[in-house]
Amino acid sequence: MSAAPATPGEGPGPVRAASLLPSGGREFDQERARLLAGALAPGVTEYEFLVMNGDPASKARPRFGNGRAYKTEADTAAETKTGWSLRRSFRQPWSGNLALACVFFRPDRQRIDVDNMVKHVADAGNGIAWLDDAQITAVYGVAELDVEHPRTLIVVARHVSSLDRSDLVGKMPRPRRTG
Repeated sequence: MSAAPATPGEGPGPVRAASLLPSGGREFDQERARLLAGALAPGVTEYEFLVMNGDPASKARPRFGNGRAYKTEADTAAETKTGWSLRRSFRQPWSGNLALACVFFRPDRQRIDVDNMVKHVADAGNGIAWLDDAQITAVYGVAELDVEHPRTLIVVARHVSSLDRSDLVGKMPRPRRTG
């Protein structure tokens, strides 16, 4: 029987067996972000991370009416809230290939799909953190339990892939107004 691996890098906190992330509370979020950026985009020098406090949002299933699909008001409001949080970290949308990592610290054990939570973040970042979520060529999503401090840790890094997404530059939205 082998011992659990040591923590990669210089960060505090033990690593659980078969996990990239240090165990512990919010005090390890910055270390988690660094480890995730390095794992998804080895050698990365440019990455952003943010922590959104509160119960992580999930992409709702589309609703249908009058022959077309639409989003619920709650889904639109949650995407807007996440978009505003992303705006604090991204002055302009990044172009090129990107890696997206999300750790969703849930307040309870309710069944919720990680891919729907990641899709929520990916859609909310369109035109804010990235031009289009098609730029995301590496993704990592984890659901964790933190009853006392539910939150979402979002990490975005430059990513090298043979599937070049620099052609999306033509989709650049008009610059946002400031002030």
